[in-house]
Amino acid sequence: MNVFAQLKIAQKLPLALVGSALLVSAGVGIASYLIGLGTVQEQRDQSMRASLNTAAALVSDYYASAEVDLRLFVQRSDTVTAVKNLTRALSELRMGLAERAGAQLQTAYIVDNPHPEDRSLLDSANGKGASYDAPHKRFHPGFRTLVQERAYADVLLISAEGDVVYSVAKNTDFATNVLSDTALAASGLGRAFAAARTLGEGQAAFVDFSVYGPAGAPESFMAMPVYDRDENSGVMVLAISPEAVSARVGELSGLGRGGEVVVVGSDGLLRTESPRTEDEDVLATTLTSEAVTLAFAGEGGEGISTDYRGAPMVVRAQPVSVGDVTWAVAAVQPEDEAYEAVTRMRNMTLVVGGGLLAIAALLGVIFARTISKPITRLTGTMAALADGELSIAVEGARRSDEIGAMARAVEVFRENALRVHEMTEAEAARIVAGQQERAAMMQDLQRAFGQVVDAAIAGDFSPRVDAEFPDEELNALARSVNELVETVDRGLSETGSVLSALAHTDLTRRMEGDYRGAFARLKADTNAVAEKLTEIVGQLRDTSRTLKTATGEILSGANDLSERTTRQAATIEETSAAMEQLATTVMANAERAREASEAATGVTHTAELGGAVMDQATEAMERITQSSGKISNIIGMIDDIAFQTNLLALNASVEAARAGDAGKGFAVVAVEVRRLAQSAASASADVKALIEQSGDEVGGGSRLVAEAAARLEEILVAARSSSELMNGIARESREQASAIEEVNTAVRTMDEMTQHNAALVEQMNASIEQTEAQANQLDGIVDIFALEAGRDGGKSQGVRLQPGPGRTLAEGARGLQEKLRTVAKSYLSHGNNAVDKEWSEF
Repeated sequence: MNVFAQLKIAQKLPLALVGSALLVSAGVGIASYLIGLGTVQEQRDQSMRASLNTAAALVSDYYASAEVDLRLFVQRSDTVTAVKNLTRALSELRMGLAERAGAQLQTAYIVDNPHPEDRSLLDSANGKGASYDAPHKRFHPGFRTLVQERAYADVLLISAEGDVVYSVAKNTDFATNVLSDTALAASGLGRAFAAARTLGEGQAAFVDFSVYGPAGAPESFMAMPVYDRDENSGVMVLAISPEAVSARVGELSGLGRGGEVVVVGSDGLLRTESPRTEDEDVLATTLTSEAVTLAFAGEGGEGISTDYRGAPMVVRAQPVSVGDVTWAVAAVQPEDEAYEAVTRMRNMTLVVGGGLLAIAALLGVIFARTISKPITRLTGTMAALADGELSIAVEGARRSDEIGAMARAVEVFRENALRVHEMTEAEAARIVAGQQERAAMMQDLQRAFGQVVDAAIAGDFSPRVDAEFPDEELNALARSVNELVETVDRGLSETGSVLSALAHTDLTRRMEGDYRGAFARLKADTNAVAEKLTEIVGQLRDTSRTLKTATGEILSGANDLSERTTRQAATIEETSAAMEQLATTVMANAERAREASEAATGVTHTAELGGAVMDQATEAMERITQSSGKISNIIGMIDDIAFQTNLLALNASVEAARAGDAGKGFAVVAVEVRRLAQSAASASADVKALIEQSGDEVGGGSRLVAEAAARLEEILVAARSSSELMNGIARESREQASAIEEVNTAVRTMDEMTQHNAALVEQMNASIEQTEAQANQLDGIVDIFALEAGRDGGKSQGVRLQPGPGRTLAEGARGLQEKLRTVAKSYLSHGNNAVDKEWSEF
């Protein structure tokens, strides 16, 4: 700055113009660059976000469609049948070949396959696979179509025991076991099977990309269990290569010539192939950036990567999830390409700005010379005049700008100098004498001013300027100073009087003088302070009195509350004792109800046994009735035989009579036979009568037994009902005892809370009494102020109450709050959940 001050105007003007142009150009250039940079960045961000959203949707849709394919196939009956039939065929083959079964299938479908370039084209091994050929030929075309249409790497069926019973691609994992084979169990296929075998129907498991040995390439796996009704028959697995997703993501555009979208795993390795490189990138190429890290944390962002494609890359990423696996979809663009437009704009701005700045500098120099040259000439003229060269001509007086005004002023100076030069010696002496006299008066005035000002600085406004001068202007100046000092003295005196009264608690004094300007504002402010303080003290007095009244009422209410709380505590204690006795009685009743229930159960069991006996007796009586009926039938037959015998004897007697004497012996026999027949008929009649009477008695007994069985059944039903009622009574008695115990617990808790409430009320009483004392203290404090004139000379005779040691009104209020908070915490720390939730409103 000192160097710039030493420069001439002829040098300063060009520098100022060039500097201004440089500053404006730099500002415009920087603003343009920042605006362009922001625009380019916004456009790039929009392009990257659009590409990321599209890529994330493509990845999610592809794997969602794969899950849909799995779900549709595992729900088809053909798939369930395929798993069962192929598993059965492999088991049958193992029954005959044991461990060589898998080797035979691999030989038939892999080693001897006539289509080594695409082993999936073989439907049947022409008997080499034995019983496996038929189901394979049946189901293989459908699964092969799925692989071809969806671009899957393979479709595999694995039995519940872990056997790979089917594979479309026929890799070396075919006809092996993913559980017993250690390498296969640790592979992606083994992990997918282990995760899916325990899932429910329709649920899928996904395993991230890894180098799969049998395929010799990176593959990911999605698996889903196959259920036959409620039984897990096996697992269907889709082997998914990265080519399908890479083709979808790699076709995205909008990221410039070198931009692309890739999928990155949590290990920093790519999960898709880059369309910008020739080498294999999946699980081989690394992309690390802060943006990728933020994406795995669930956040979006932008960063720079230096380890991808051998150049700095601008990276923006967002997360995408497939099952339990999270990837980062990253939009990548070379940094030089991303900022290419901004770089071109920067270079163009520098070129154009530099050219315009050179033009502005040239024009500034030309313009500056039009100003600096006349000023330099005028400066030379003024220097000559200062040296006494009054004959020099002043150029530029005819200009209409500021330089012309300066030239005209210099011309006036030159003319005045000529007139002064032409003055006589007497005029010069008179002028010099007048100047000396005026200088003496100015010294006197300055001395008088100095005394007054020094006294005012020292706080004494009584001195005045008392000098008289022959010059009226100087006398007017002295009077003005005196009036100023007098006004200040009067204003400060009144202000001091009011403030002194305020200091002595007299709020009735005011400034009464007539002032203008700053002193009028001082008067208004001072009186406003007094009025405001009067209003505040009046409000404090009213508030303290109101506080005393309210505190007295609160104290009275708190005392009543304390007495009621004490009575309530006693009542609750008595209630608790009564509840404990009631709980003991109910528990005893519950025990007796349990014993009665056990007795009723025994009676019911005995009645059931009696019912069984009665059923057996009823069956026996029915059998006796049936036997009596059979005996009656037999007796009827005997009656018929006796009747027929009697007829035969009668016929024999008739024939013997006809025979005469020859038949007399036969007649005697016939008579005896007839008599025996009649006796048998008579006995049969008696036995029949007895049997009928016995049948009647048995029938009556059967009815009685049936009635007894019915009555016993009713007794059994009643006993069972009584047993159930007794069980219900015992159970409800136990529940009642439990409920009474809970009520007893609640009553004890209420007792504890009531005791806490009583303690809280006592502490509130103490705090309120302290607050009342502090209200009295506040009364004493505000009563020392005089609010109305004429009371004891403007002073109040109120007593000044000194606060207790270390205690103020604010501290007392804070102490009351702390006590209430402490008691409340103590109250809330006791009791149980039932008290907290059910009795809080009580």
